[in-house]
Amino acid sequence: MDSSSMRMTARPRFSKTVFDNGLTLLSERRPEFRSLAIGFWVKAGTRHESPSQSGISHFLEHMLFKGTSSRTALDIARTVDRVGGEFNAFTTREYTCFHILLLDRDVGLGLDILSDVVLNSSFDPEEFERERKVILQEISMIEESPEELVYDFFLEMAYQRHGLGRPILGTQRSVRKIRRAELLKFFRHHYRPDQIVISVAGNVSHDVLKRRLKPLIKNKWPGRSSKISDSFAQGLGQQVPVPQIWSGNAWIERPTEQVHLIWGVEALPYVAQDRFAAFLLNTYLGGGMSSTLFQEIREKNALAYTVYSNLSSFSDSGLFTVYAATGMTQVSQCMRLIQRCIDQLKEEFLTRENLQMVKENLKGTVLLSSDSVEARMSSIAKGEMFHGHHFSAQDLCKQIDQVTAEDIRRVAQKLFLTDRASILCLGPKPSRVLKEKLRPVLVKR
Repeated sequence: MDSSSMRMTARPRFSKTVFDNGLTLLSERRPEFRSLAIGFWVKAGTRHESPSQSGISHFLEHMLFKGTSSRTALDIARTVDRVGGEFNAFTTREYTCFHILLLDRDVGLGLDILSDVVLNSSFDPEEFERERKVILQEISMIEESPEELVYDFFLEMAYQRHGLGRPILGTQRSVRKIRRAELLKFFRHHYRPDQIVISVAGNVSHDVLKRRLKPLIKNKWPGRSSKISDSFAQGLGQQVPVPQIWSGNAWIERPTEQVHLIWGVEALPYVAQDRFAAFLLNTYLGGGMSSTLFQEIREKNALAYTVYSNLSSFSDSGLFTVYAATGMTQVSQCMRLIQRCIDQLKEEFLTRENLQMVKENLKGTVLLSSDSVEARMSSIAKGEMFHGHHFSAQDLCKQIDQVTAEDIRRVAQKLFLTDRASILCLGPKPSRVLKEKLRPVLVKR
């Protein structure tokens, strides 16, 4: 059988096991691929930190690459490089993920490395201090990237005095204050088997994975609680409730060439029933070069090189934002066009042609990502953590197809409340005209 025939006949097979210690294993077998993606998803992120711990989740992510009781950091890197694999991690506001991409023949190696760093990381004091300096440099890089910086500031203002609003990397001040003992305490509290989801996609059977994970199942996880949570949402429910999203106009002065503008409103949480209508709305408004924002602001009026919209969803909240970078004298016109595009979505139905176009766009994205074991590994993990359910690529496409033009307009009317909008500008000192027009709060940062 040639590869094209195999691709047509192969069907992904999803399996799930929750072990006695609370550890969850998910797998989607894809026999048509030689690659294999493994992710260890830990239900701990920025929102689980106290204000004094800002950045500790990200700091911890870094430290799990710095060596174990049996491997140095160089050993870990060389072991993965030797088989042509890729080992990486990322921290978000609600979870942390450690993931490895390698060939299916190396499944044992991948699980062994991930298990080792979760169970046996040494947290060497010298490595701890060295990595602190690395993270401080990473924060400095963000501070020199206005597009990233303005989004961090926007979340901080939107979710005032809440974990969702704190920067993932922390601040220069907070990272300097984090102590090794505090990091170990955070690790032992959150990195427990009942708080970890292992997600695997590729050519491997679920039974093989279960056998390979025996060290994680039999290990007593020293120093860590064995209490089992009912769900990810329950764990988040123990955190501080999300406040009402801040609304208003603000300006942060920075010596930049352009004004970096974010317009935003509160949006839907990850599990909302209308999430697919919101996805399509986002695609139509600012999801690509054919989107209305791109066409109006860049192509027709040449007001910005970069302009797009973004939907950020969390377990119990969300933000819909529009970003544009423009000149000081063009800020007002840019904002008028943003508002015009938004009002049009509230007042008019998408034409049948436009609705079909954005549906095909979004379905294309879903189906293209289904050809990536990394994307499928991520999708099944998020489905479990936020929904407690597995969604195939076909399931997602069916839900996209069910959205109507009426649904999109209804969601636009629900989200785009002018009196609840927030606007943040980061750039040089605002002109007198802009001060009079926007009446922004001048924020010192």
